[in-house]
Amino acid sequence: MYESITPESIKAEIVESLTTDIDTREGSYVDTLIGPVSLELWKVYTALNAVLPIAFIDETSGEYIDKKCAEVGITRKKGTKANVTLRFTGTEGATVPAGSAFLTLTGQEFVTLAATVVSGGTAEVVAEAEEIGAAYNVAVGTIINQYNSISGITAVTNPAAAAGGADAESDASLVRRYYAYLQTPATSGNVHHYEQWALETSGVGAVKVTPLQNGPGTVGVLIVGPEKQPVDNAIVTACAAHIEENRPIGPAVTVSSAEGLEIDVTATVSISISTTAALVQAAFSAALDTYLKSIAFVKYELLYNQVSYLLMGIDGVEDFGSLQINGAAESVTIAAKQVPVLGTVEVTV
Repeated sequence: MYESITPESIKAEIVESLTTDIDTREGSYVDTLIGPVSLELWKVYTALNAVLPIAFIDETSGEYIDKKCAEVGITRKKGTKANVTLRFTGTEGATVPAGSAFLTLTGQEFVTLAATVVSGGTAEVVAEAEEIGAAYNVAVGTIINQYNSISGITAVTNPAAAAGGADAESDASLVRRYYAYLQTPATSGNVHHYEQWALETSGVGAVKVTPLQNGPGTVGVLIVGPEKQPVDNAIVTACAAHIEENRPIGPAVTVSSAEGLEIDVTATVSISISTTAALVQAAFSAALDTYLKSIAFVKYELLYNQVSYLLMGIDGVEDFGSLQINGAAESVTIAAKQVPVLGTVEVTV
């Protein structure tokens, strides 16, 4: 904002404003007095550059994002821990104490919330992730190691995927919610109010509200996660409960997760010597993934020409011989309750 102002420019303006014929040459008495003053004034102007991202927050505003949001009652979503049911195999009567830790092969830790006793060769208990985060929504059969060996327990697994884990809200997401609050006023249970309540739930990254979804007196709320992908039942339940706590009396509200429409792309391309098929494939996958996230709940057709445009925009791609989306060289329709999700991308030369 004040990049054009320098110690030298300030010094020159001071000299120009003097009304006497006093000596102002470099090294003179006046020059010696003005120099330090100009430097200190320049520091003030430099400091003023920090005021803009404090008064008008963006992703670079750091701690001031939370402070500004707090002025209107918006707080950062702290994230949640995943829960999972663990199944144990062991000798009759063997006990798994509450607080016992079990691990995935990659070291993600889950801690039992209650004690359980093996009966009929097996036992089950609910465990919670040691840390918050969506990364703990691990797949079926991935929790297989004991942190400390428990007498009589010979095996452990999770018969269902862990669910309910969500990352703490990012600065970008919090800033978007703040400006949505200012720019789309939520009052008396209007559409924006339901959007606001849904987005206040940890694990919800985008929402689509449909008034009168099932007729008069009904509201449909469709949600996805921060990465614009379907969410698990735990997040749907938490979102529904939060809306129920805040909504006006009357409407019947249905909260559900959007369905994922997997997008698989294959392409045959001509490339320059400056790149390889693997590099093109990686860059194309990243570009396509970003685009798919940008159109979730916004557009309901994945245009063939848009995908070809993304492909031709990759460095080193000179032309393509074939391009298919979900097995055909045509645009793909996205249903009202779907969001596009990147599947497989295969690029050959």
